[in-house]
Amino acid sequence: MPKILEAKLKSNIWKYYFYEIMDGMFFSVPIMVLFWQENGLSLSQIMILQSLYSIAAVLLEVPTGYFADVFGRKKTLALGGLFWALGIITYSLGYNFYQFLIAEMLFALGSSFKSGADSAIVYDTLVELKQEDLYKKIWGNARFLGMATMGLAGIIGAFVGKSGLRLTLYISIPFFLMQFFIALFFKEPTKHEAPSETSKIKEMFNIVKQALLKNVQLKWLIIYGAIIFAFNQSALWLYQPYFKITGLDIVYFGLVFASFQIVAAFSAKYAHRLENILGQKFSLIMLPILIGVSYLLMNNFIFLFSFSFCFLQQFVRGFSDPVISDYLNKLTPSHTRATILSIKALAGRLIYAAIIPFIGWVADIYSLTQALFILGITILIIGAAGLLMLKKVKVI
Repeated sequence: MPKILEAKLKSNIWKYYFYEIMDGMFFSVPIMVLFWQENGLSLSQIMILQSLYSIAAVLLEVPTGYFADVFGRKKTLALGGLFWALGIITYSLGYNFYQFLIAEMLFALGSSFKSGADSAIVYDTLVELKQEDLYKKIWGNARFLGMATMGLAGIIGAFVGKSGLRLTLYISIPFFLMQFFIALFFKEPTKHEAPSETSKIKEMFNIVKQALLKNVQLKWLIIYGAIIFAFNQSALWLYQPYFKITGLDIVYFGLVFASFQIVAAFSAKYAHRLENILGQKFSLIMLPILIGVSYLLMNNFIFLFSFSFCFLQQFVRGFSDPVISDYLNKLTPSHTRATILSIKALAGRLIYAAIIPFIGWVADIYSLTQALFILGITILIIGAAGLLMLKKVKVI
């Protein structure tokens, strides 16, 4: 390989690190529920808003993943950054449910363009450099940087929010715009096999069919990863009302969310080391157990520091992404990689979209702790069923 080409490909890694750092500049995360409530939204409306976001992301996930496989990961990541910037601008100018819904649709479009294409450009870059064995480490490092940045942004956002919750949205705008410009400087890795230029839509559905019907290991790993993602994320919008019932002062929300990002960041950064120790079998087995136990602990023990039970969920968030995506990458050919990874993200968002309106309803009609109890029991049962299927198809 020519030295110039090698240097350009290697630069993709640090450029992607920078891209991921900009992705973490979401200053409003620790106070977002408060912002929605300040603008007249109920908890049920908040859950509906997030469910609609997830449904939009589901509908866009595979087409945008296929777009990345056909037109290139570089262009796709650039579009992802652009739509995220438009989303945060729309949010900063919005004052009601429907305006926020438009913003969420722009975020869904941006997230879908990013999803799959990000992992694919990193993995294919390493394949071309003959360093694909470093994927878990590099992807974990990227997730570490993004989550650590989001943690820092959360602390800053909490202080900025004292002067006005909307200010936390304004200050994210230039950072999200930076993602668009960073992506323009990626070096597109050479795809080893190009999809047929004829009947692209048919080819896309053939990829989906192959993933879901023909390759049983890939199918069940996608389903399992989607379940882990969906149930681990389902309590996200319950965190802030949960903190209130534990007696935690709002001023500390930013610090707590920062601690969440730190835990997730370090678990992502060192996921490759821990996975090498545990092996594929135990790495997959522990995920639903940790999620379920964390929800049951939150349900049974309500005190000032019970937010610490959420650390188990944050560990899973950081650890599961680099590990499961690595397993999927090993089962997937290069020319369909972004599409396959998008199918996994699609499935996760679909399950998530189905769960959260029900969880919001339980929290409103019964109690927040009852909602957490249901989440804990359900993930333990469904996770066990998923593990049995993984064992049957010899993934574990």
